[in-house]
Amino acid sequence: MALVTLAQVNAALRLDLQGAAPGFEDDPRTPDVTLKIAQAEDIVLDFIQPAPDPAYDAETVPPRVTAAIIMAVGYLIDDSEEAHEALAALSGHDLNHRSPLVGLLKRLRDPSLA
Repeated sequence: MALVTLAQVNAALRLDLQGAAPGFEDDPRTPDVTLKIAQAEDIVLDFIQPAPDPAYDAETVPPRVTAAIIMAVGYLIDDSEEAHEALAALSGHDLNHRSPLVGLLKRLRDPSLA
């Protein structure tokens, strides 16, 4: 189950996907955005250490995690140098990097376990 919905990403990133929510079936970008949501969730959850137990679901995911996932989707869509740097900072090697994603998630990471 996804932690953020296509409708949430569409609204937050102002993508203006065509068609009715939740599927936005009239928009040719929908499959790509859906794929990027899955990728962003994987990237963000991989950064959080230790992994939450029990695993987050749509009801228990903290708002800062959903914000980070939506931001990561935006960065995956953006494909700019700034976006690449923000995503690369989630590698865990340079936590002092000024990535807004790291800023949101750093408190959910135990560096001794990473």
